[in-house]
Amino acid sequence: MKAVPKRYDFKYGRGGDDEEHRRHEADYHLLLERHAALQRRTERMPDGIRTWTTTQDPRLLPVLQRHAQDMKSRFGHDRAIRSWDPLFQKLFEYRSQVQVTLRPLADGIYAELRSQNPEVVPYLYAHGDTLAAWVHGGLGAAREPSPLPQD
Repeated sequence: MKAVPKRYDFKYGRGGDDEEHRRHEADYHLLLERHAALQRRTERMPDGIRTWTTTQDPRLLPVLQRHAQDMKSRFGHDRAIRSWDPLFQKLFEYRSQVQVTLRPLADGIYAELRSQNPEVVPYLYAHGDTLAAWVHGGLGAAREPSPLPQD
């Protein structure tokens, strides 16, 4: 019998199967399912990106804000995020060189991702583009690997 090739290489593990991970995953899926209720704007800076993700849905607002804080915490505490995705693998490798600032807004969340390492900045740009694609395309868009920056 021929071995079936695996689709993904989970470089940093699968992210967990604990209660915290399940809560994070539930929020992520809800945001992707309700992507049409989200708006996102991204600005590129020489050292990274700044983004505004907003919603007019009062039920989605706390989920959006909590999700951003949860992902910042996962990133800062070595908890895998999409470790099968080559872009997220790169971001995880450089995580000690990425500064994440979040600020809640009345209708969403403001985020800055910056790095003093110029090699990291294209990955931050790609991350901004990826999340914008997810807001536009929802769950279908998020099922695909994120594009890596061009060399």
